[in-house]
Amino acid sequence: MKSIAVIGLSPFGYQIAVSLAHKGFDVIALDENVEMVAEIKDLVSQAIVIDSTDEKAMWSINIDNVDKVILAMGSNVQASLLTTALLQSMQIEDIYVRAINSLQENILRSMGIKHIINIEKEMGIQIANILSSERVGKYVEISERHSLVEVVVPKSFVGKSLIQLDFRAKYAINIVGIKTRIPEVKDNGEVAYSLHMTDVPDPHYPLQKDDILVMAGTDDNLSKILRIDKDND
Repeated sequence: MKSIAVIGLSPFGYQIAVSLAHKGFDVIALDENVEMVAEIKDLVSQAIVIDSTDEKAMWSINIDNVDKVILAMGSNVQASLLTTALLQSMQIEDIYVRAINSLQENILRSMGIKHIINIEKEMGIQIANILSSERVGKYVEISERHSLVEVVVPKSFVGKSLIQLDFRAKYAINIVGIKTRIPEVKDNGEVAYSLHMTDVPDPHYPLQKDDILVMAGTDDNLSKILRIDKDND
């Protein structure tokens, strides 16, 4: 079992630590905030209150024995850079560092850090891709990385049911509802269409080309759905 140390329990670091623990990794969560460490201690293998810039303290917990270190600090750029330098001096090679601005990213590159995580940039690109797609209707941001969107059914999904597509297992997406076009004949004989929202979709219903899927999930997974038809071309 691989051991991973997550330093800095910002919302990003906290989620990374818990998600890795759920996947079976031996996770050590580190932060100088007592309350954050107490909150996560039952969700990971080990949680320690520590100042990650304190060399003696870091040696005392054998941080050099872990397989990977993820430095997930938020706004304290100075502490993040000092911790990075300390980890390098301890001969830890597999280091992933979160950068919150271009200056920090440039400094990390000059230090030889290969794995730089720029969450803000990546999320911005993903959200832009979602909003710029012609197939996207309404968009609601649920959290900093989760959204609710309306998407016209991809061509490759037409005729298939929710059971066949198995969104949760294949795409980690939840289908909240399906909007279908219902024809209505007006008094003058013209046919108009109105959208009908099915909030408890029939899992056996074959999707139609004009249907709209109401989906919830991470921005990353939603972006993958939007790329499906392009990837299949």
